[in-house]
Amino acid sequence: MFVKIEGLKVFYPGMDSPSLTIDNLEIKEGEFVLITGKSGSGKSTLLNLLNGVIPHFVEATVEGKVYVFDREVQKYSIPEISSLIGTLLQDPDSQILNYKVIDEIAFGIENLKLEREEIRKRIFEVCKEVDICNLLERDTSKLSGGEKQRVVLASILAMRPKALILDEPTSSIDIKGTREILTKLREFKGKLSMIIAEHKISKVINFVDRIIILDKGRILYNLQRDQVNSIIDKFDDLGLEPLSIRKTVVRRKGERTLEGKIIVRDDNREILNTDIVIYKGITALMGDNGSGKSTLLKAIAGILPRGLKFSGYIRVEGKEISKLPPEDRGEFLAYLPQDIDLFFTKRTVREEISYMMRLRRRYDDKLIDKLLREFELPPDSDPFLLSVGQKRRLAIASLLASGVKIFLLDEPTTGQDWYNRKMLGEELRNLDGSFVVATHDPKFVYLYADRVLEIRDGRIREVNPEALEL
Repeated sequence: MFVKIEGLKVFYPGMDSPSLTIDNLEIKEGEFVLITGKSGSGKSTLLNLLNGVIPHFVEATVEGKVYVFDREVQKYSIPEISSLIGTLLQDPDSQILNYKVIDEIAFGIENLKLEREEIRKRIFEVCKEVDICNLLERDTSKLSGGEKQRVVLASILAMRPKALILDEPTSSIDIKGTREILTKLREFKGKLSMIIAEHKISKVINFVDRIIILDKGRILYNLQRDQVNSIIDKFDDLGLEPLSIRKTVVRRKGERTLEGKIIVRDDNREILNTDIVIYKGITALMGDNGSGKSTLLKAIAGILPRGLKFSGYIRVEGKEISKLPPEDRGEFLAYLPQDIDLFFTKRTVREEISYMMRLRRRYDDKLIDKLLREFELPPDSDPFLLSVGQKRRLAIASLLASGVKIFLLDEPTTGQDWYNRKMLGEELRNLDGSFVVATHDPKFVYLYADRVLEIRDGRIREVNPEALEL
């Protein structure tokens, strides 16, 4: 038996009610199980319990029994459970330790004291499995989010674990990469025990054996894959992504707000060389991992990483801003990074939102309360202790509070359940601004984008939203 749970209750410090309650749950060895539910439903708590993060790294009171491979989980040391279970987190940066990709993959298996030839063999086996052989000599800090996730997955697979825990592994990966990784995971069915937490149900439903839906810290449904059709009509009420969304969408075209010629080079190659025009409304920026979406947003914001050089021009409402430092560009535009923890500086959610207002010499308690309510944020919580989805909602609420009119959002739906992705899309469509959204989320784009731009070979082309693969 991979997992057996009896009479479980998990309490976080300072909380009277349990964050997770499970009376009974069994997952057999070799099963591939999908765990889903709204943000805050208990998915991360369950995963952290199974891989030993609770209680070794995250403080919590645990009542009941949790067995992993027929042994109580708290009796494993971290090295013991890490050798059995590989975990891929939502944020790959938190798991990457080395400068070069090949060194990152080798790092874990070198600690197993294997022969050098065996290490080399494993590296090349896993790089083929997750399609990263072309990245082996690359600098890990310069990879896209999806490329980083594939590197971490390769590092985990090289350790030859008995089980995988995957916390939204497709959240930063393009459509092609998502299909490839899930196809590879399917090949491990029966060989590895796997638990995947994922909001994008349609991407994984055909790969899993079972689906467990959590709601408010409890198991609401525990279904075999062929039973899912019986509850599809309840998906919307549960905040779950529908399996199909085709419908008529009105695409608006507002006035032009930004235009530019963006050329970005490093020492060896030209990364971007493209014209860009942005209008009021929502512009989706799509493209494969590594195509330059994040680089384009950073070029506009004036925060390109060291080693990348910009040339060209950027005009906002006719004013040339490309020579301005990032802090002065903040008068015209706001940028939300992929690495959301870089965004926060304050101790509470309310302080974070009010800080952005004060930077613009404006303050409005009613607007703060409105944003807290609409984005369902706890005002007195520490931003760094929020879930990934809550952190993104806080960052977006803070940007909206700033009062600027152009927003550059890098993967804002990552880690968000369908309810919150819909809420974000509807909020942005109701606002008077220009939103450039870099994303791998085709359903969000189809429903809410007014225009879709794709980066390919360093250049932008406009594509038809109706042609997106959903």
